Amino acid sequence: MNNPSQESETGKAIDPFSLRGQDRVLDCLSRLIERPPRVLLLEGGAAEDREKLGLYWVALLNCMALLNRESGREPCRSCPACTQIRDAAFLDLIYLDGREGRISIDAVRELRGLLGQAPRSGKRRVLVLGEAQELTVEAANALLKSMEETDSRNSFVLLTPQRERLLPTLVSRSWVVTLPWDLEAAGSAAVAPEWEEALCVFLKSGRGWFGKTMAKGQVDRALAFNMIHATRRSLIKACQGVSDSELSRVFQAQGHPRIWRRIDLRLDEAEEALRDQVSPALVLDWLATGMRQSLSTRQI
Repeated sequence: MNNPSQESETGKAIDPFSLRGQDRVLDCLSRLIERPPRVLLLEGGAAEDREKLGLYWVALLNCMALLNRESGREPCRSCPACTQIRDAAFLDLIYLDGREGRISIDAVRELRGLLGQAPRSGKRRVLVLGEAQELTVEAANALLKSMEETDSRNSFVLLTPQRERLLPTLVSRSWVVTLPWDLEAAGSAAVAPEWEEALCVFLKSGRGWFGKTMAKGQVDRALAFNMIHATRRSLIKACQGVSDSELSRVFQAQGHPRIWRRIDLRLDEAEEALRDQVSPALVLDWLATGMRQSLSTRQI
């Protein structure tokens, strides 16, 4: 629990200093280090990039060359703190990983004594919560109490796809940095053209969708996952101003940044429901209905 596994979900080692396409975020973090926030929230992008950036922030806070003003605005990567962070051996890094299951109140309470002590070797002790949306409500409230009552040399990092998935009180105490949309993370699986066409027709007119999903044997888990991934890619394209499919044109024509965020959140919830073994047809119906409602709303 005290250190990250340093492995991604694909089994590859996590190196916090090998980040590509994150120049804007890295520059933002380097500027923040002059007056570091107590709580940093990293949202968006891919889970692996959020994890790398969270560890990069730990290095920024503790790099000896930076602390001694021997380096510019980036970790030196070679001092004891930087090498220990890269090797998952830094004593002042605590990592709770929501990918391993819900983060319980007991897991947070166990840290209270440690957070009340001075850092062991670095300037700051950092508690990183990977996939922080997996905090139970009780654990989130216990975390808030720890933020308010523990040593000021403790820092906190929350990693999550969207800030809306966290308690508002946690978000209000955080400095939020948003990573770029990640097309590769959205998946590249294709769906049959008639399914994407049916979804477009339903989003525009409210007709035709349910007859397709109700047909026996038409919808399985693979199709449902592919539909979610294909829809997310079209949503990302719409956000980027690219209209390369009928679905991305629907999102772009009828959407708004706040509405796009609602749809993205609903896509996450649909994917989670599939993992919880909810009927694929029910998940797709719920997803399509929610997206149509969001696109039709006037309450921006």
